[in-house]
Amino acid sequence: MHIKVYWSTWALFLLIVLLLFATESLSLLTGVVFGFIASGLIFMGMMGVLPIMVAQPAAPKPAKAESVATQTMPESPANAVSILESA
Repeated sequence: MHIKVYWSTWALFLLIVLLLFATESLSLLTGVVFGFIASGLIFMGMMGVLPIMVAQPAAPKPAKAESVATQTMPESPANAVSILESA
């Protein structure tokens, strides 16, 4: 979740609570409802941060060993005989 959206949601939530408080419409029941909404916002913030805090960087891959130049096998037995004869 984007941080700006999260803080904007909190700002809107607090603005509504202050508006209800100023108009004396904030009763105990609406306070409980807004408390549940606030706990949901806190949970939403934790879910947004949790993957960043738990994830670990990947281990570096081991370097590949350099291949040693080896003599390849001849393609056919006839070529093998000619190599042996020349030695």
